[in-house]
Amino acid sequence: MRKTIVVAALLTVPVVAEAQLPTLAGQDAYAAVAEVVRLLEADPATDWSKVNLEALRQHLIDMNEVTLRALARPTPVSGGAQFDVTGQGPTVGAIRRMLGAHAPMLDGMAAYRALSEEIPGGVRLTVRAERPGDGATETKIRGLGFIGLLTVGAHHAVHHLALARGESMAHHH
Repeated sequence: MRKTIVVAALLTVPVVAEAQLPTLAGQDAYAAVAEVVRLLEADPATDWSKVNLEALRQHLIDMNEVTLRALARPTPVSGGAQFDVTGQGPTVGAIRRMLGAHAPMLDGMAAYRALSEEIPGGVRLTVRAERPGDGATETKIRGLGFIGLLTVGAHHAVHHLALARGESMAHHH
C-alpha cells in the first residue's frame, strides 16, 4: 500500500519504506548541506537570522580543493612527519585555511604536536608524537599522511553545524 505526499503543492511523490530511499541527498557537499538544513529545521532553537549556509558551502569547497587537488610531499622527521602541501590557484588559499586551522586542532589532542607554517604555494605541516620515542604514534602519523591527519578527531560534524549556525567555531573564509 503506497501513500503519497504533496511536495510544493504541484508534485506528488510516492512514500516508500525507509530502506528503499537513497541515504544521500545528492553529491557529497550537497548532501552535507542538506543534512545540516534538516538538523537546523528540527531544532526549535535555531536562530535563522544567524544561519550562514554560504560559510558551510565555502568550507566544503575548501575541503574539496584540499582533498582532491593539493599535492603533498611527505618527509619523515624525528617523531613524525613533515608535509609540504601545495597547490595552484584557489587550492593555495584552501590549503592555508584548512591546514592553518587543523594544526591547532591536532596540537590540542593528547597524542600529537602539530605546527603549520606558510610556504610558497601552500603550507608545511609538521606533526610529531606528543611523547618522544612513541614509535607507534610516529608510525601512525606517517601512515595517516596529511589527509588522514585532517580527519582525526570528532570535531568536523560539530564544526560544520557551527559554521551553518553562524557561530564562532569556524575556519575563516
